[in-house]
Amino acid sequence: MDAIQANRVRILYILKVLMDCSDEENPLSTSDIIKLLSERYNIPAHRTTIPKEIKALIDFGIDVIIIISTQNKYFIASRQFELVELKLLVDAVESSKFITAKKSKELVSKITNLTSKEQAKKLKRNLYISDRIKPCNEKIYYIVDTIQNAINNKQQIAFQYCEYTLVCKGSQ
Repeated sequence: MDAIQANRVRILYILKVLMDCSDEENPLSTSDIIKLLSERYNIPAHRTTIPKEIKALIDFGIDVIIIISTQNKYFIASRQFELVELKLLVDAVESSKFITAKKSKELVSKITNLTSKEQAKKLKRNLYISDRIKPCNEKIYYIVDTIQNAINNKQQIAFQYCEYTLVCKGSQ
């Protein structure tokens, strides 16, 4: 990436670094941000540039908190979801009867991307729900959505109901 292009996109990468790596418990210093920009995205930055770019983010409406000290530190204060809300979503996905194990894992991964890397570690919930069978049908996710859309649009739906019976070997 050339210097002109790097200057144009630097503010976006600063926002990405703050979103991915900072939170109230893990603020980033100016030198941390410069290092992450360089290592991850090959974006050069000067120590005087970072505060200006962060001020522009704040002016835009991003809730960046500045901890003023000998080396200022920054973090994203408010996000679309609070950590406790993300925990609730992860619990709901993992305990859902109709979401497959594979789709649950994908959804939890997407949910963890809504917070910093450090807070994402706290979303590992290790739920154990006895006698909970996860379905194998990947299409069920879309089937439920289709049914919800039909209900919302006041459309009639038809389906064939099947009942499955488990037979254990040796119990015949």
